[in-house]
Order: sequence, then structure tokens, then C-alpha cells
Amino acid sequence: MAASRTDGDPSTREIQRRLFAASNFDLFLEENADGMHTPKLCYHLTELCRSHALKPVEVIRRADLDRTYGHQLFNGTRKPSRDKLIQLAFGLGLTVEETQELLKTAQKSALYPKLLRDAAIMRCLYEGKTIDDAQTLLGRLGLTPIGGGDRDG
Repeated sequence: MAASRTDGDPSTREIQRRLFAASNFDLFLEENADGMHTPKLCYHLTELCRSHALKPVEVIRRADLDRTYGHQLFNGTRKPSRDKLIQLAFGLGLTVEETQELLKTAQKSALYPKLLRDAAIMRCLYEGKTIDDAQTLLGRLGLTPIGGGDRDG
């Protein structure tokens, strides 16, 4: 097991080891404060756009999000619901793993394959389907559409 990644930040496994090995939580925080951070979602979204060679406006359109709301997500002035993040995942063309990372970055629950709705969404992501394809499958299964229960955006 490697103690730290090549970029100098300790791995998650190493942080967890330190957490459990510390004599108390305050000492752990004092010794590991530099490695304890939550990346800002807007920066993560910008990086995903760059790595997938997409512009935010394209992602917003492909995600079937309101234009103004979508730009607020990208500039960090709005906090998205879990479903809005899933819409962004479709807009970005993310893999299941990338989607799980996006949800984790936004401090939302991961997709869970034992839940029928989540399994359907995961399968669509896995197959590279569009948001419309996912909505069609969810409708066929009698499940809530993505963004269908959201009050924001």
C-alpha cells in the first residue's frame, strides 16, 4: 500500500489509516488539516468540461437544464440536487465512476445499484445513453424522471 500519491497528497486509504491511528480526533485534524478539503463543485465541473472537451453551454443543453440555472451551477452560485448532478453527468457524457466521483464531490449520495431507479440510471450511463434515453427508460419502468422531484432549477 502506497503512503501517498505521486502529487504529494496522501491517498484516501492513508488518510483513513491516520484517522484511526490518531489518539483523538483533534490531534488528527491538527496533523492532517492540509489534506482535509472538499473541492469546490464548480472547479470540478470546469475540469470535467476540459477533460471531455466540452463547453459549459454544450453540457447544459445536453443535460436538459435551464440555461440560467446551469450557468449558476458552473459559476458556483447554486448548489445542485443529486438529480441535477445526474443530469450534468449525462450532459458531460460521464462514466459511472466519474458520476460517482461527481456526486461525492458535491457531497451527495452515490448511485446505488440495488435501487431500481439508480440501477436504470447507472445502466444508461454505462451504455453512454443520453438524458432523454434515461428518461424514457425511467418512464417505461414507472419511476420518477431525473429532475422530476426537484424543486430547484
